[in-house]
Amino acid sequence: MKRRIDIGIDGGGTGCRVALSIDGGAVTETAGGPANIVTDPAAAEAAIRLALTQALGAQGLGLEALSDARICAGLAGGRLPGAADRFATRLPFLAYVVDDSLTALEGALAGADGSLASLGTGSFFIAKQGGIIRHQGGWGFALGDEGGAAWAGRMAVSLALHVADGRLAPDPLADALGAACPPHPVLWAQTARPGDFADLMRIVARHADSPIAQRVQGAIRQALVQGLRDLGHRPGQALVVTGGLGARIASTLPPDLAADLRPALGRPLDGALRLARGLP
Repeated sequence: MKRRIDIGIDGGGTGCRVALSIDGGAVTETAGGPANIVTDPAAAEAAIRLALTQALGAQGLGLEALSDARICAGLAGGRLPGAADRFATRLPFLAYVVDDSLTALEGALAGADGSLASLGTGSFFIAKQGGIIRHQGGWGFALGDEGGAAWAGRMAVSLALHVADGRLAPDPLADALGAACPPHPVLWAQTARPGDFADLMRIVARHADSPIAQRVQGAIRQALVQGLRDLGHRPGQALVVTGGLGARIASTLPPDLAADLRPALGRPLDGALRLARGLP
């Protein structure tokens, strides 16, 4: 009797993970390298193949078993027009490829209606209402990611330069940020990556009571509130806020939004596996 193999894949710029289940049984998880299908599709394919090989090997299976598997892959960059379909054709097996925000939503809400705001290094907002998915943001540091840690870190450095110009009063956070961006923030920023700006939020957190930190935190909160309003979040529906920065700022939401907060029911990887199990 043929066994049913369900596989979920979660992939992003820092790594990918695979969850494999046979006949609805215990889940085997493995991890691999970065899997952004836009910035480096070849590396993404290699990372996914390796993680899949390891997951199958743990069950005594080879890659040939994928011919009968149901596979859902939630991958960073999958929202760009045509990106998911193009990457799916690279794979030597059939897979349902979607943007990683969809698997994050599925994991967080276990298929139910509600809204998800993710504030990590970047940001995105996504909601499911009556079977209709609405998605906004997630366009990256250069053009968006409002409320994300990289966006907020850049704001903090910009405000520190306002102190240097005399536009703002002296602030201990400005001094700390200047020391963290040698030899000068302008020169440092020329080669800084989004993750470098996001790391500055650790310094902001250590000076949370400073005027600049208060302005940055207020801007993050406003970006979160505005994003949810633009998304069309309905009062009374479940609201999940994830990401390292999201977890810290969620407690400061206005009462009407705070009342809707729920803990995430699962991870993006769980969402990918759940979607795979729903495939015919």
